[in-house]
Amino acid sequence: MRITNQMMINSTMANVQINKNQLNTMDNQLSTQKKISKPSEDPIIAIRALRLRSSLEQVTLYLDKNIPDADSWLKTTEGALDEANSVITDLYGYCTQGATDSYSSSERKTIADSLYKLKDAFYAEGDVEYAGRYVFTGFMTDTPLNYQSDEDAADVDFTITQKFTRHDLSTKTAYTNAYTNEDILGLEVHTDDTTGNTVTPNVETVNRLRIAYTSVDDAGPFALELSDGTAFDVSTVTTDVNYIPAEDEVAFNPTTGEILLGENVYKEVYLADGMSFTYKKDNFIKGDLNPTMYFDCVDNNTGINYDKVVEDIEYNINFSQKLKVNTEAVDAFNIYLGRDIDDLVTSVQNVIDIEAQLEQVEEMMVQERYADDESQEKLALIKEGLTKQFELAQEEMTRAFEAGIGQMQRYQEQVSLAKADAGNRMSRLNLTKTRLTEQKANFTDLKSQNEDIDLEEVVISYSAAELVYNASLTAASKVVQQTLLDFL
Repeated sequence: MRITNQMMINSTMANVQINKNQLNTMDNQLSTQKKISKPSEDPIIAIRALRLRSSLEQVTLYLDKNIPDADSWLKTTEGALDEANSVITDLYGYCTQGATDSYSSSERKTIADSLYKLKDAFYAEGDVEYAGRYVFTGFMTDTPLNYQSDEDAADVDFTITQKFTRHDLSTKTAYTNAYTNEDILGLEVHTDDTTGNTVTPNVETVNRLRIAYTSVDDAGPFALELSDGTAFDVSTVTTDVNYIPAEDEVAFNPTTGEILLGENVYKEVYLADGMSFTYKKDNFIKGDLNPTMYFDCVDNNTGINYDKVVEDIEYNINFSQKLKVNTEAVDAFNIYLGRDIDDLVTSVQNVIDIEAQLEQVEEMMVQERYADDESQEKLALIKEGLTKQFELAQEEMTRAFEAGIGQMQRYQEQVSLAKADAGNRMSRLNLTKTRLTEQKANFTDLKSQNEDIDLEEVVISYSAAELVYNASLTAASKVVQQTLLDFL
């Protein structure tokens, strides 16, 4: 084949261009520290780079945002539960002290005041916030557990359906033939209607179900309904704290929030799988618990139904992995702790009140207006009855505090379980954080291996390419230096 000068020139220029492109590629790699500048240079590296960068961005998002947020939420929860547990420990101590019954009336009053303050402190921990969100109120993170002021609670009006099990059944003590202040002032001695003999105060045990609130709306009709559909008509609504229902009767005390069960009703209710009671509450005050956090409710102002369901707030903390971060109030801040404290305070106050009545009778006995024999005899009988009543009240107070020891232990166990659950989730979060940290390091290394150049290798290659390029230029300068005219 005949090789022309033009063919040699074209071939030489093509070779020079190839060497120049190779030198330019080396120069770009040295300038950018990357293997390629555009996907077309190496599609495999480009596709792998996109995948590694996407994975690295996700891991970084989990490590820098989601995991720290979840960690802070769980730490806030644990801190609140620690404080709640500490409050219950104090309550347990008061119950242990109160069970000894070795206190004066002023000391008992101090105990009662302390119990109320500790109750408020316990539920106040349910209002802790993280980043402006309440951590114990489920999806309603903008709503506190407690009403923060009387103004906030003033317009609240709910119809509450509260569910019970046989474990919610309890007993209370009702006094019979108890003396009141009116009896004392009127010198009314209690006697048997049949025999006319003097009768002294005594106690009877009444079965009951306590609803979550006191001072509820007394407007009926009320009905206690079993899970099988059996309904008991609550025809008796009373404010008498010592009311004793008949065997087949169900009574309701809206002031104390107690459903009083006759013996036959109690047996039937006890055998049931569950039961419910619906009532209305519209006189909430500061510190009352929001019922939507615990029960099925209907807002009577807006008509909105609040069905109490499990509300898990979850964070994405890894690829296809979610973690629940919230603990609901119903799982940690038992609404009946407050009711049990109310019972303790009531038992203490009852002893204080009877002690004051005894002092009043003793004062009356030395007054001139009651100096006649008949008045003295009546006052002596009343004092005798009040003394028996006082002894019964002391016994009841002691039993209440003894029962309170077990109650506080159960509440402490509930809080401890909630804290342990939060701690377990935090442990899983820390394990995930450690694993993601390792993954981030691996992805960063793989990304570097895929995209970044080996500087020493590229410098050597660049030097070689530069040498080849310069050599090609030298060779090109000598191509076709002689023409046909040189031989003519």
